[in-house]
Amino acid sequence: MSVYGEEDFEKNRYDVKQEKVFQSLVVTIAEMRDFINDLSSLAFGRDIAFIAMQQFVNANLILDSAMRTLESIRYCCLNSNFADAYTLLRKYRDDLFYYLYLLAVSESRFSNNLENLNHEITINEKYILEWIDNKQKDLHITVVLKYLASMPILKNAILKFELQKSFDKLSKNLNNYVHSNGLIFYNKSCKRIKFFYNLDEECKNFSDALIFISITFLFLLALMRPISIMSKDYSDCLECNVVPPKDSQYWVAPFISEFFNKYSFALDSECINYLRKETGMQI
Repeated sequence: MSVYGEEDFEKNRYDVKQEKVFQSLVVTIAEMRDFINDLSSLAFGRDIAFIAMQQFVNANLILDSAMRTLESIRYCCLNSNFADAYTLLRKYRDDLFYYLYLLAVSESRFSNNLENLNHEITINEKYILEWIDNKQKDLHITVVLKYLASMPILKNAILKFELQKSFDKLSKNLNNYVHSNGLIFYNKSCKRIKFFYNLDEECKNFSDALIFISITFLFLLALMRPISIMSKDYSDCLECNVVPPKDSQYWVAPFISEFFNKYSFALDSECINYLRKETGMQI
């Protein structure tokens, strides 16, 4: 039986640093972390969710947590611990889509008519109220995804870009790592990965999954709530009692456009045009 000491972990981290493909992955993770941090700053104050007209919650705290999860993922990859990284990646996915779920459930209360404001609490609002009280139990990600897919503004996009199929495949892979459904799904040293597996493929697969989750989340967020990606020019003018430039409510924060332009391929190259058509936002 092998007994590891601190020097062994240091040696493994050294081995990771020597691999360009690993370093490229770490840079990608850091880029995603910084993007979520910037998005959190942009969306702050715009992502207040009102649940059943009883309570409001600042959904922004989820984005802050997701950003910190990405930093934890980065450290896992610096130690070549892919199993741990994938486990946290599932949390990252679940948190981002719970963020969408919060906003979607809140929007549904206001979407139809004034009578809807005083309707009885829905089952989804009940789930969220329990979550606010730290008493939510057994709300599976499939419930969240199914609810999002029922929204008219998202339903057509999910069908058009075959997101259900992509997420089913992703979920299977994430669950394999979370539940250790085979020898390949355990943590391994960088040296062992290189000897028994394909290091380039391992790093690429993780990077692809991370990028897909991130760009899909942003796509659905922009489609459902365009104000989340709007640049600050319009609101800054209003706060200063200045008339905003014409159509500035459709301007998109530059870092959002850059992210779409760089990573839309992971979803579909047509997703940007689809967003422009459906939302009018000038991505």
